[in-house]
Amino acid sequence: MCSLTRMTFMRFLPKTYSYLIKELGAIVMKGYNIVGDGTPAALFPILTGQTERELPESRRGYAGAQTVDDFPWIWKQFRNNGYVTQWAEDMQNVGTFQYRLLGFRNPPVDHFGRPFYRFAEPQKTSRPHCFGSITRLQVMFDWIRNLFDMYRHQPKFSYLFHSHYSHDSNNRLPYADNELLAFLQMMHTNGYLDHTMLVIMTDHGARFASLRKTYQGKLEERLPFMSIRMPRKFQAQYPTIMRNLRLNSHRLTTPFDIHETFEHLFDFHSNDHYQSKSNRSISLFELVPENRTCEQADVAQHWCACYNWQDISTNELIIQQYSQAVVDFLNKFASEYKQECATLSLFRVNKASQLKNDNHRSNSIHSNDKNSSLHQTNESRFYQIQFETKPGEARFEVTAEYDPKTKTFDIQRRHLSRTNKYGETSACIAQKRPDLREICYCSSLLINTTIFSTTLDMNNKIKTMIGETAVNASSVHP
Repeated sequence: MCSLTRMTFMRFLPKTYSYLIKELGAIVMKGYNIVGDGTPAALFPILTGQTERELPESRRGYAGAQTVDDFPWIWKQFRNNGYVTQWAEDMQNVGTFQYRLLGFRNPPVDHFGRPFYRFAEPQKTSRPHCFGSITRLQVMFDWIRNLFDMYRHQPKFSYLFHSHYSHDSNNRLPYADNELLAFLQMMHTNGYLDHTMLVIMTDHGARFASLRKTYQGKLEERLPFMSIRMPRKFQAQYPTIMRNLRLNSHRLTTPFDIHETFEHLFDFHSNDHYQSKSNRSISLFELVPENRTCEQADVAQHWCACYNWQDISTNELIIQQYSQAVVDFLNKFASEYKQECATLSLFRVNKASQLKNDNHRSNSIHSNDKNSSLHQTNESRFYQIQFETKPGEARFEVTAEYDPKTKTFDIQRRHLSRTNKYGETSACIAQKRPDLREICYCSSLLINTTIFSTTLDMNNKIKTMIGETAVNASSVHP
């Protein structure tokens, strides 16, 4: 599901959460940390083991960009191992691999849901949460059940992603609780889970909600929901693996680890130690080190929920310099589209903090390791600011390393977050360069605002003149 934190899952889906834990025995990964911004940054590591930057260029508007067909998708490995494959997501107009990226040229799996959603979602209906008389979520659940019924004696890999109830707001989430609970009960009662590894997860927390303005919201954005439930027979047959999984639920884990766990399934030998294919990822069937750091897990400072930040004054000179440097960076990033996008200026800095060099804490979830791997020496420091730009009052959060020798900040796009909705304010650039939507404020809006403001001024002047005329007329006596 989309834009749902672990805590929000517990708050809005209490029946489902209780059933997952108490009846199914699912294990919730409490230290599951995102590695980047948005849904692609959450799904690419799970489905390919790599980040978007490590994969071939596929962004719309970029030279040499290609479709994502040839990426090393995990479902290709499942298919090569005899599995029937299924992938779908709703809200096809903002598809994870289509909106900002070029998408697939050919169906990537045996059962691909995008053609259905492209047809069904634009249909006008008086019930926005339904297709006909069936809820959108239930349609997705029925499709999974159909897969299990059709391929009863064949291994299956299904990855379905639902966004409708939670993408723009979590307020509709309670609608999903009974539906998701009933689906899990059906799967369990019918025996579909007897030989199934069940993963229920979300991509990230709410990025633009009002809660995001708070420290709690910032933390929750980085800690989505991830749960894993293994079949009963598996649990009984492999107690060491289950012990590892339970211990890992209290340790730092990432989407890279989920991919590595899938890889482990293809090389599964109960008595042998599995060798991870990457230094940054660990199969969750193996024991994750208790003092694992974000650096070791390849989680950048901007996204790591384990770091300890110290608030500092927004009036400090270095913060003012930093803020202006980021605004300059944003303008340079969008400089190719100066006619479409207005030049941004700094409106205000709302919050500033510095990464603490605390020798008594490491950036692991809980550890007594005194060798903090923060990359914070006496010569370089990490700063994080939350600020607003104008026009448009866009809110951003950015983390960068400051080098006092060169007096420069290492500002990178992937360490910058937009934290309030941009809506249609970037519509002028959405098709040409969708990656600029979070930054661009369309110049045409300035023109419309100026015209509207001028019209108001003229109307006020006319009203004033009419009022003065009326007053003068009433004061004239024959």
